Amino acid sequence: MLDDTLNSKIDFYNQPRFVKNTSHPAGFTGTFAFSSHRRIPEVFHAFLQRHFGQYRIRRVPIEDINEIMNELWEGPGSLEKILRLENDMFNSGKDVKFTAADIAAMKAKIVEEEDSEKAIGDIKEH
Repeated sequence: MLDDTLNSKIDFYNQPRFVKNTSHPAGFTGTFAFSSHRRIPEVFHAFLQRHFGQYRIRRVPIEDINEIMNELWEGPGSLEKILRLENDMFNSGKDVKFTAADIAAMKAKIVEEEDSEKAIGDIKEH
């Protein structure tokens, strides 16, 4: 099942519309020089979380993130490599550390989403 999900994700990002687009992570041709954790594309988050063992990647120095991304990145199509590495780390049992604050924030978000769903469910069409 996980292999099917991984392969679907790889197939999706290997589409020419992404790989040929240098503004998309799958088609990136340069050297990573993230200036802020907020500028890191979401598609890289799971890999970085597994690699560094931290749920909140903002706890990892941005220089370390740039270094590992540049070490692994070989140009367009390299996203598949990143996705496979993340999957390998997951399958090998590599842990990601969660703090009490992380867990509390996740619980609060779940409650907020549940409240939002209830509010939306209460809306009636006229």
